[in-house]
Amino acid sequence: MSDKRRNTLAVCVLFVIVAFHMAVAWQDFSTLARNGYLYDDSFYAFQIARNIAEGDGMTFDGVHPTTGFQPLYVFLLVPVFMITGGDPALPIHIALSLLAVFTGMTAYLLYKIAKRYVGFSASLAAAMIWAFSPIVTRQTANGLETAIASFMIVASVWYYLERIRGEDDPQASRFFALGLLLGLCILSRIDGAFLALVVVPDYFLVLRRRGASSRILARMALVPAGVVIFYGPWFLFNIIESGSIIQDSGRATRFLSMAYASYFGFGEESLAFCGPDISFIWVHFEHAVSSLKVIPPVQVLFRSAERLDSMLGTGAAFRIISNIAGFLLLIGAGIAVFIWRRDEERSRRGEVNFLLIYSGLLMLSYSIYIFGSFFFLRYFFPVYLIACIYFAFFLQDGFDWLRARSVTVRRAAVAASAVYLFLFSFFSYSQAFRSHPVYPYYDIAQWIEANTEEGEILGVFQCGTIGYLCNRQVINLDGKVNRDAFFALESGNLGEYLRDEGIDVVIDHAKIIELFLGVFPSSMEDSCTKIAIGSMYPRCDWYAIRRALLDEESLVGEISSPDTSASVMPILETE
Repeated sequence: MSDKRRNTLAVCVLFVIVAFHMAVAWQDFSTLARNGYLYDDSFYAFQIARNIAEGDGMTFDGVHPTTGFQPLYVFLLVPVFMITGGDPALPIHIALSLLAVFTGMTAYLLYKIAKRYVGFSASLAAAMIWAFSPIVTRQTANGLETAIASFMIVASVWYYLERIRGEDDPQASRFFALGLLLGLCILSRIDGAFLALVVVPDYFLVLRRRGASSRILARMALVPAGVVIFYGPWFLFNIIESGSIIQDSGRATRFLSMAYASYFGFGEESLAFCGPDISFIWVHFEHAVSSLKVIPPVQVLFRSAERLDSMLGTGAAFRIISNIAGFLLLIGAGIAVFIWRRDEERSRRGEVNFLLIYSGLLMLSYSIYIFGSFFFLRYFFPVYLIACIYFAFFLQDGFDWLRARSVTVRRAAVAASAVYLFLFSFFSYSQAFRSHPVYPYYDIAQWIEANTEEGEILGVFQCGTIGYLCNRQVINLDGKVNRDAFFALESGNLGEYLRDEGIDVVIDHAKIIELFLGVFPSSMEDSCTKIAIGSMYPRCDWYAIRRALLDEESLVGEISSPDTSASVMPILETE
């Protein structure tokens, strides 16, 4: 096939990728909100962007300033909210369409990176496996910065390999351009800093091997200069605004991960106040390793094993076998990467090995410091992207091996590939267009709209969707976008905070209320209302509790309501 035809085919595949993700982006809004595409955190970004567009500043509730968001994505959304008026759904569809375009561009750059080292077929196949995989389809349509951050990572990597690492005497402007790209990478998601931390040492090692002149070494100073141009202003603003180098959401996530330890069976509730212990860290490390099972090329294998267990009732036998196979596969991949170093033709692939260090730093940081195992799929999204670059290498080795085999072996390989592609296509389509409710936030928002008064102030821990969709004053209580609430949680003074904010109703899942308020809603039938949102969520377990009743019964700290008439208000009415 000529280069012209290959380029034409690559462009056609790119259009199909974008069209596929656009189809996901324009599904019915309630489907996107219910079926696990849009996270509750996604609506934090939407609401903050909307408030900026309306002139209320960087705030979720219109009252408390916050740095609990990834700035590049939110700033890109501001013009969208400016031009779409008050329609709550349209700007989200446009946002997801923007993410679909970034996903397509990421797939193209993944193809370009792989093609530096392997043939056309292997590089294009790896890009397609990445772009159409269930994990990518759902995570790039999650309404968060994931797709943009992925593009900035792969753009920085491609530019570094193509314009700097592969050149004997790169121009000074290229180092500055790389710094700008890395600055945007960190601005898109703060953990992009790990990429900068591995790229610079990697190039120093390259220069050392080459015996490069001090002139080229001096040019390296332009990389951090470029980073500062884009990320420096936000970095300083965050320190001045929040008093920390970590954004509000990062500090809150670390605290919440430890506070939720008992809920997920990871440890005691006291970890939030006394810090993580070894067993808590080990559990997160185990979860980090297990998250490798959703790497696009192998996800279909593990998903198939789970389906077989479910269908045959084997008691997780297939899952155990697949886990063992996956572990052996991981070891085999590591051995193969080591062997490449000894092969003159394949040793050039070692240029991207700094990405393995980047992946390790990323996974290690979320295992020993930030935590949040319930967010690992999107935290480790760059790992899945990097894995597909290596998948292209393995594919090429497989193609080369098959060329020397018999016709029978090649036919068997074709048959196995056909089965794999069928399963991959099935899981890809079913995950992209399934209709299976996962999150109740959309329906809870409708319940709140119908069962609370407009003038009431609501306090909600998981409040992204509710704050975005409800015409109510909604105060965030878990601290992700409200550092005052975070400080109250951290100091154990949440009850006092509820009173100071004048919150009328506290709403959330029973377990969350129990963890942070010491209240057991299921045993307080006379003081709270269970939120009933229909047969779709028969066990929603969300409750609404009037703060005045909490004050009256002294259930939160040592609160005593100054307004005795308010303390006997009836519970919320249900439909």
